Amino acid sequence: MKSHGNGRLNWPGLKWIASKGRVGSCLAALLGIFSPPGLPSILQASETTAAAGPGSQTVNVIVINFDPVLKTRNNLKLHEHMKWSDPWQLTDRMVEDARLTSGGYVDYRVVEKIEHDGFTVFRDGFTYTEESFLHMWEKDRDRANPGMTSFKWLFEKFDLAAKIKAKDVREIWLWGAPYMQWDELHWKTPGDRIPYPTDNPWFYRPYDLPELDRTVWVMGWNYERGEGEMLESYCHRIESVLALTVGKGVWDHQRDPDNVWNRFTRVDKDFPGEAEVGSVHYAPNSTSDYDWNNTNAVWTFADDWLTYPNLPRQKKRLNAESGGWDGIVNHHRWWMKRLPRNPGVTDGFYNNWWQYIVNYDEALRKLPPPGAGFLKARQAMYAD
Repeated sequence: MKSHGNGRLNWPGLKWIASKGRVGSCLAALLGIFSPPGLPSILQASETTAAAGPGSQTVNVIVINFDPVLKTRNNLKLHEHMKWSDPWQLTDRMVEDARLTSGGYVDYRVVEKIEHDGFTVFRDGFTYTEESFLHMWEKDRDRANPGMTSFKWLFEKFDLAAKIKAKDVREIWLWGAPYMQWDELHWKTPGDRIPYPTDNPWFYRPYDLPELDRTVWVMGWNYERGEGEMLESYCHRIESVLALTVGKGVWDHQRDPDNVWNRFTRVDKDFPGEAEVGSVHYAPNSTSDYDWNNTNAVWTFADDWLTYPNLPRQKKRLNAESGGWDGIVNHHRWWMKRLPRNPGVTDGFYNNWWQYIVNYDEALRKLPPPGAGFLKARQAMYAD
C-alpha cells in the first residue's frame, strides 16, 4: 500500500476490513460483489424540500509548515535541501482544487500561515534534532521513531484552541516530512458523537485532539509527495465523512447495497456493466488499487451523478483516457467533480454532499440525518 502521509500508511481501514475476513483485498473489500435488482427508491425520486442552493461556503484554515532550517546543509529548509515539493504551492493547489471540483462551493481561506523551524513532538516526548533526523533519513530509516505526533502538544504550542475560536477556524492543515508521524486525516466532533454507529474505526479519527465547541479537521500532508497524494488524503477524508453520513455508517455493498453512497462507489470489477463513479482507489474500470490508467473500456453511469438526484441512467463506455481520469491527479479531480452538489434534499440528506465535507456541524444541525442517534463513537481511532 502506498504511503501518502508522513510515514504512515494511507487508508488503513482497508487493512482492517481485510483482517476481519469479510471479503477480498483493499477497496474490493469495501465494494463487495452484490448487485441488487432494480433501482433503489433513493435514486428514483427526489424528495425536495426548502434548502439552500449550493452557493459557497467559506472555510477558514490555519496552515502549519514544519520545515526546519538545516544549519549543516547551507541553511536550506528541509524541503529545499531534499528537493521536495513546496508546501505553500501545494496549499494553493488544494484551495483551488477544492473550489473547482465543488463547483465553487468550497471557499477555503488561509487565515494564518505558520512556519515552524523545527520538528514535531511525539506523545512520548520524543523529538528529532537536525542531526538525528538526517542520520535516520540518510543512513537508518528502520530506526525511525514509530510513535505519533502529540496533538496535545501541537494545540498548546501554537495556541490553536484560542485561534480556532477567535478566527472561526474549522481546519488545520499540517505540512511536514516523512516520519514526523501523523495520519493523513484527523477529525474531532464535540463529545466524539457521530450520526450513526459504525464498526469501521477508520471512518472517525479523533486521536488525541482536544475537545472544542465545534468539529475540527486536521489534515496531515507530506511535502515529499505531490498534488496527487495530497488530493488522495483529502479524498479519503471525503470517503470517511460520507460513509458516516449518507452511508449511515456502513460502506459495504453486501450489507447495504441500496444505500446511495454504496451505489455511488460501484466499479465494474464487482458490478460488470453497472459501474458508477467508483472510489478514490478505484476508477470505474480499475481492477486493482491505484489502477487509474487502465485502457480497458467499461460501461459506467458516472456522469449521471453530475445531475443528482436526477439520474437519467445513461451509460457511457469509457476508459481512463476517454473518461478523463488518467493518472492520480486527473482521477481524483474527476472523482471529486462527480460528488453531488445540487440544491435540495433527497430521503433526508442534502443533495449537495459538500455540505457534509466542509460544513459538517451546520449541515447536521439544520438537517439531522434520518434515524441518527448522535452517540459517542465506539469504534474510532482514539489515542488510547
